[in-house]
Parts: sequence; C-alpha cells; structure tokens
Amino acid sequence: MNKPVFLICVLLVSAVIIFSGCVSEYEVTEPPKTTPQPEETSTTTVTPTPTQTVDPIKLLSDPWSWSSRVRIKDVSISDDGDYVGGVSTQKAIIKTPERNLLTNLVWSRGQFISVSSSGEYIGIADNDFVILYDNTGGKLHSYNTGGTINQIGVLDNGNLIQGGEKSPQLSAVGVKGNEVWNWEPGISTAKVLVFDYSADGKNMLVGTQDDRVYYLNTESKYMYIWFKDVSGEVEDVKMSDDGEKLYVLTDDNKIHSFDKYGNKNWEKEIDINTVEIEISPDGNYILTKPYNAADSFSFKNKVYLLDQNGNVKWMKQMGSDAGVIGISDDSEYVVISEGRDLRMYNLDGDERATYHLESQYGMFFVCLDMTPDVSKMALGTTNSLLVFG
Repeated sequence: MNKPVFLICVLLVSAVIIFSGCVSEYEVTEPPKTTPQPEETSTTTVTPTPTQTVDPIKLLSDPWSWSSRVRIKDVSISDDGDYVGGVSTQKAIIKTPERNLLTNLVWSRGQFISVSSSGEYIGIADNDFVILYDNTGGKLHSYNTGGTINQIGVLDNGNLIQGGEKSPQLSAVGVKGNEVWNWEPGISTAKVLVFDYSADGKNMLVGTQDDRVYYLNTESKYMYIWFKDVSGEVEDVKMSDDGEKLYVLTDDNKIHSFDKYGNKNWEKEIDINTVEIEISPDGNYILTKPYNAADSFSFKNKVYLLDQNGNVKWMKQMGSDAGVIGISDDSEYVVISEGRDLRMYNLDGDERATYHLESQYGMFFVCLDMTPDVSKMALGTTNSLLVFG
C-alpha cells in the first residue's frame, strides 16, 4: 500500500471515531415514560351522540303545571332544563328533578327570579332584597339593595347581579353575601333600567334613565368602557353571547345596533309601539314585541324578525296582543304568543305548532324562558307556571 493512500485511510477512520464521540455527547435521550405517546388506532367503532331534534307538536302538548292563583311575574330555566323557577308577588317555586322547592315561603313583594345557566344557583328579588339559594333550596345570603330593583341575573359562579334605583345602581353580590363589584352611572340620579351580559358574565350592556347605554367590562379596573346617548328612554337592551353584537330599543320605537367598540352599525324605526326585543344568542336575529298602550282598535300588533343588518326577514300581524317572544339558540325556532295561543315558527316564519291555553291555566301568557335548544320552555300566565318538554 502506498503511503498517501495509507494516510488517507487513517484520517478517515479518525474522523469517524471523533464524529461518533460528538454524536454520543449530544445524543437526545429517550422521553420519560410519563410523557404521552401516540395512541394506537382503536378498532372500536364509536357511535356519535345524535343531535337532539325538537318536535314542536310534541313539545307544545301536555305541559307540567303549578298553580300560583295569581299572575306569575317572572320565570327562569337552566340550560339543561332541569331547574325551573317562577315567582309571583307572594309565592315562588323552583322545580327540580327531585322535588319542588320554596313553595312554603311567603314573599313581601316578589318581582324577579333568575336561575344560573348550570342550575346550581337561584336568585330572587323581593322588595328591596336579593336572595340567593342553591339548587337544594339552601339559602346562601340575603342582600339589601336599599331601593327599587329593576332586574337581576345570576352567573354560574354564584354572583348575583342587580340593577336598580339606589346607589350603587348596579352591583354583583357573591355567594357569601359580599359585594364583588359595584358601578354607578356618571349622573348620580340616573337609574339602571335594564341590562344584559355576555355568556361569561364579563361584558355588560346597561341602559339608564338618562337616555344612555353603557358598555362595561366587570374585570377591568374602572369597568366603564364607553357610553352612548340614544334618542329616547331605554326600553330594552340585548347583547350576544360573545359580547360582540349590541342592540338597544328606545321608547321612540327605534332599534340601535352597536359593536363592542361603540361604533354604530345602524338605526331602524319600527312603525308601531314596540316595548321589547329578543335576540338569538349569536346576535344574528332580532325579534320585536308590540304593545297596544292606548288599547286602540286600530292598533296593528306587528311582530318583526330582523337580521343583524336591520333588514326585515318577515313580519307577522297578530290578531290579538303579543304576550311573549323568544328565539332558540340556533335560530331554528321563533316563539310568539297571541292571546291564549302559543305558536312556534321556523326561521322562515312558517307555523310549526300551536298550544291553546285552557282557562284553568290562565287568561294569557306573561313571561317566557327556554333552554338554548328550545327542548324545554317555562311560561308564566295570569295564574300558573307551565313547563313544556
């Protein structure tokens, strides 16, 4: 073998040895046994859970009932429909899968009831007090607001929000009765008339008596984000579940649409006296409720369904007063009562089912709440609580 060739071979072998040492020095170790490894493909066939389909005709038949003998002023239902609340001036009930709660209590002046989405907490407004219960009927606290209460709402964490006419006009009370936060409008004499909040409870839209709406974030230091002057006294406010779409109804029958930054999208005037709006949880549709305040024979009970751009999708002229209105989670169904009749429509306005209120259950419908998928509905009448589904 020639010396040059021999030297090349020696150099190649040395390089291989050195490189191997470097590799072993920086070699990646095996992951610990606790690190999740890719799972083997299962041969087991998984059957998907079928989506629940609502049969409107079956839903609007044979409701469960509870007689209050007087008008039910407010109703509320958990998202799964297992917990239903109704309150009259002096009586209340919480219907649970096991038993009925609170029926033995007498109230001073019951006004509002709110069941948290999970059904774990129930709040009741009685006179100037808000009282929080768990879903076994256990009383957690009683909080004196010091003045008239105009609305309440209970979050899944047990925070009970109240809006009213005494400072602080808006506040949240925790499970232990402690004030979690409070907020007052810029004008001290202003009253909180109505409010709505996002699904997580962080963002709120608040209507006050001074013709203003406020957008709040309950987790920010000062809460207040922005306010807008609107053309009249605020009748109703609604916020989509994600807090992105905001709607305001004023007493001059105008609907104002804003985004979460306070930019105005549009304004639409309804051609009849309108006192309430409901929206789909995604905020894509708005339903209006007319009110014949003058009890005029010439009044036209028009119910409008608008899209998120303010365009009329359809209008229905009812033969008598519209009592309650609602839209299901996926906007598949629209619910409207007309006198003694409760009707379900699809999004195109086609009637799918009707329930006629018998006289023993009341004269007409007063209030409505329903599960997001409209598989269960709670309705208050002039003398009963009805639960469908």
